[in-house]
Amino acid sequence: MKSAVALYSSGKLAQAEDLARQIIAARPKIADAYNILGVVLHRQGRTDEGIKVLKQAISLNSNASNYYSNLGEMERQRGYLDAAQISLERAIALDPKAHQAWNNLGIVHFDKRDFAKAEEAYRKAIEARPDYAEAFNNLGNVLRVRGKPDEAIEQYERAIELKANYPEAYNNMGTVLRDMMKFEEAEFSYRRAITLRPDYLDAHNNLATLLVALDRTDEALRALGEILKKKPDHVPALISAARAQSRRNNVALAEAAVKRALKLDPKNSEALCVYGQVCHDADRYDEAVKVLEQSVASKPDNVEALNLLGIALKSVGRMEEAKEAFAKALKLQPLAIGAYSNLVDLEKFTPDHPMFVAMTNLMDKVKNPEDERFMALHFSLGKAYDDIGDVEKSFYHYRLGTKLRRAKLNYNEAEVMKFFDQIRDVFSAEFFANRPFEGNPSPVPVFIVGMPRSGSTLTEQILASHPKVHGAGEIKTLTQSLGFLRQKFPNLPRYPEMARRMKPSQFATVAEHYLGTVSRLSAGAERVTDKLLTNYYFAGLVHALFPNAKIIHTMRDPVDTCLSTFTKLFKDDMPHSYDLAELGRYYRKYEELMEHWRNVLPAGIMLDVKYEDVVADVEAHARRVVDFVGLEWDDQCLAFHESNRPVKTASVSQVRKPIYSSSVERWRRYERHLGELLEALGYDADGVRRLPA
Repeated sequence: MKSAVALYSSGKLAQAEDLARQIIAARPKIADAYNILGVVLHRQGRTDEGIKVLKQAISLNSNASNYYSNLGEMERQRGYLDAAQISLERAIALDPKAHQAWNNLGIVHFDKRDFAKAEEAYRKAIEARPDYAEAFNNLGNVLRVRGKPDEAIEQYERAIELKANYPEAYNNMGTVLRDMMKFEEAEFSYRRAITLRPDYLDAHNNLATLLVALDRTDEALRALGEILKKKPDHVPALISAARAQSRRNNVALAEAAVKRALKLDPKNSEALCVYGQVCHDADRYDEAVKVLEQSVASKPDNVEALNLLGIALKSVGRMEEAKEAFAKALKLQPLAIGAYSNLVDLEKFTPDHPMFVAMTNLMDKVKNPEDERFMALHFSLGKAYDDIGDVEKSFYHYRLGTKLRRAKLNYNEAEVMKFFDQIRDVFSAEFFANRPFEGNPSPVPVFIVGMPRSGSTLTEQILASHPKVHGAGEIKTLTQSLGFLRQKFPNLPRYPEMARRMKPSQFATVAEHYLGTVSRLSAGAERVTDKLLTNYYFAGLVHALFPNAKIIHTMRDPVDTCLSTFTKLFKDDMPHSYDLAELGRYYRKYEELMEHWRNVLPAGIMLDVKYEDVVADVEAHARRVVDFVGLEWDDQCLAFHESNRPVKTASVSQVRKPIYSSSVERWRRYERHLGELLEALGYDADGVRRLPA
């Protein structure tokens, strides 16, 4: 028997099997021979055979704890958790110090998601064998999911002390550190695991996932490419590749990768979660909700899926259900700062609001308020303190949040200012006096432009409530159409200079590509609103392409606009919006450009809509906007807040409510903090705005 065990231990499985069978043939009543044969067969991937042989061992000797322990582990690996638990508990009953049985029973409880019992079992394993590194590693895993990250790390460290070259412990520690947003330490842990085991695909994938989260998507995709070369059907790598492509706005590639993962593992909660996000990014809102609900059903404690489900539910106007999803995410993971960010706009805070108490308690425990991990929490607390009326604390948190966000972004202010000037230079009065293209006559496109937080979503919601209007939202179709043209004609320079070089046929190509895309989105609507606000860069090009298209310019008090922009954490970069002076200077250049369009575009092409005027008399201005786009009036336009059309802008919660005036001149409360902004906007010491002639 010792020879068979030695062959098994050295990995000579075929020889171990032959010897065990010889022993059984010679002496069929030796139970240990059946036990070793069963274990060898299992190691060879022949688990069903192994279990049959182990049961023969037990029939010969029903008092051997290790037989039941081995049987229980095999049943667990086959997925028969109840059978595994029965066998392992029998092993422990026979030998209460059976450390391996305790450890494997802990794994069974973990797989059953009974984490309290799993922790108890792992501690029993350690009590039975204090130098049991695997049990310390597993205890770390259960403490991680029980929300005890510091204790989890202690267990991983103990495991590594006992077993120096332990890649699994380093990999698991990396995941805890990642969850704690200690990204540098997490990266080191993953790389240590890979160094110890270069073919450790899970560690490679975890590292790639971290790199995606850190916006190092090029590195991540290279790493994932290597994994998929070795194992094309590695589901976690496919999911990570989908995340990376989604982060790069490559929706088609992201969808292809995650669909491949789901074909291999249809109920994978993480894959469903990523697919739901892809659907949401592609404006397939109902599908996003359905897929994310499947993700949560597959794994009810998937915090990311719950958070994304809340976002998708917000987009389709199911606000109470969205709140429930965010609340569940926060109950499972109180450090899920993203859930706070998504939930704050749905709440009106009071000092005793449970979520406000939770956020302030969390911030009280933060040792360094300028730690970038808590950037989003600062924005959430800024909003909460604003609701309560504590302007000082509100602005303190907004200032810290914007400082942390600005530090992560590259912004070349000189180049941006130059870009504005180049646009005005190209699209001069002479450009329109000598039109290079007669234009596509379609009146379908309606472009809504302006600064963020200027009432643009409200205006689109009013128009989109009309039965003949499709609200497409913040689509990037125009820039994509220009990109399509440059792919076809790479000799063309970038915008705006390309407009000087484009031939009539090339203008026609852009117009046809744009119109074809929005027509497919709109199912035959007479008007389609495009609310990508920065299309103000392209107002001249829009008129060149579509002389009958209308441009609606939404406006709001400059300081209110800038303050509201400053206090929002945008999904897109918006780098100029996180510094008051830069924001004010940017606003001035935007104003110059809009004044330029008023001067060079024909009358009746662009309509200025002031937010304060809409709030004062919503019906008059709703009628004005509907008439401007050439449609007859419809009373549904006044029930815009009841519309169930999807919205995913920062104003998603506001447009689900009737008009309110509380945001008019909101900036006055913050005036003493806004010196840099007011100066950049041209206000003097008396609060009067004096712009250069």
